[in-house]
Amino acid sequence: MPIVSSKYIPIFEIHKSMYKFKTTYLKYRYCLYFFALVAGWRCVFYLMDWLPFYKTNYIVLFVLVGVTALIKNTYRFVPKTILVIIVFQIMVWLLYSLIYIDGSYLTRVFLLLITLSILGIQLSYRNKFEFIRTYNFWLVLQTVAGAIGFVLVLLGLLYPISQFIQMDGRPGYFYGLFTTNAVFDGFIRNAGFYDEPGALAFWGIFALLLNKLYVDNKKIEYLLLFGLISTLSMAYFIQVFAYLFFFYKNQRQKVIFPAILFLLVLIGIASFSEGLDNAIFGRFTVDEQTGTLSGDNRLDLMERCWRIFTTSPMIGVGATNLATVISNKEGFVGANFFVNWASDGILGVVVTYVPLLFLLILGQRKRQYKYAFIILLLGYFQRPYTDTQLLYPLVLYTILLFAYLDVYNYNFKQVSNSIFNNQ
Repeated sequence: MPIVSSKYIPIFEIHKSMYKFKTTYLKYRYCLYFFALVAGWRCVFYLMDWLPFYKTNYIVLFVLVGVTALIKNTYRFVPKTILVIIVFQIMVWLLYSLIYIDGSYLTRVFLLLITLSILGIQLSYRNKFEFIRTYNFWLVLQTVAGAIGFVLVLLGLLYPISQFIQMDGRPGYFYGLFTTNAVFDGFIRNAGFYDEPGALAFWGIFALLLNKLYVDNKKIEYLLLFGLISTLSMAYFIQVFAYLFFFYKNQRQKVIFPAILFLLVLIGIASFSEGLDNAIFGRFTVDEQTGTLSGDNRLDLMERCWRIFTTSPMIGVGATNLATVISNKEGFVGANFFVNWASDGILGVVVTYVPLLFLLILGQRKRQYKYAFIILLLGYFQRPYTDTQLLYPLVLYTILLFAYLDVYNYNFKQVSNSIFNNQ
């Protein structure tokens, strides 16, 4: 006679699964990965006083990942090619810091060292996709919670709980499920816990790609595709169209229903008010005065930065000089593709985008990485690569790392004790 009745076995198994889930995601490395994702700007935790100032967080993170990487000797796991690219970037930014006597370039070096450490830590465990799963979980959580909040605000059932001040001085609002700095008459744009809705959309695209390339979880894909509509980001709509076109162009029957449903959701949301209609479809109409799309708020900034770039095309005018002295004369110069060109010149742009260019090279071997390159480039056109924010090198290098291992025939399903020897 069994000691435990069979009717209790399902309950026992549920409790066992819940315990396994809790112990897995409370492991030190998962906490470390999550801290890396929320430690600095553009996450607003430190602006809401949920975390210390972001520079303090980065120092703590540097110590934690550095000690972990040294103890486990994880640097040896990073492929030599990836290591060479990172070291090359570090050397150039050190040179720039001497040329311009500019500490912001040392910040880039600092964040690259953190990135290198986390890459090594990812590869030192059998489950090499732990960081990717952590990243995707965090983005899905923000997306779904914010989408629910978006609907509740539309229905007049949710209001701000508190207010905080953004880095640029504008107010941000915490609604319990999400934050935003874009509040309109009767609706909001979901920013998750980033500084603005476009940032959530931008990093959501990275989550879509990480999932599609390495995990291929359909639930995550659908939650992100539809949930990110709540950002009402013009760039997101453009990138997601490219995503569906490239990854499903040979599976038209599979994509027809999601595409129609996606469009119907947009139409349904737009029907709530004229403001929502303008926020979604109105942004794709042509402004008769300027001759550009109504939702284009980058063209003037691009022209301004291009003019500055032409004054020093080889090595730029220097990052801090651009953000302070020149910005005071010319006006705001951020948030556009040519800001890197203006600050660092042709040399700096090449160095900045070396990881992305290498992804394109890998795409000649496996076309999914060429698709990823194009989709990411579309995002960088409106939200340029920013070397002084950790998420940019960390997430891009994660994509590049596993693309490199994939192209050079590392079998993700096979565990090699010589490389992944810890659990």
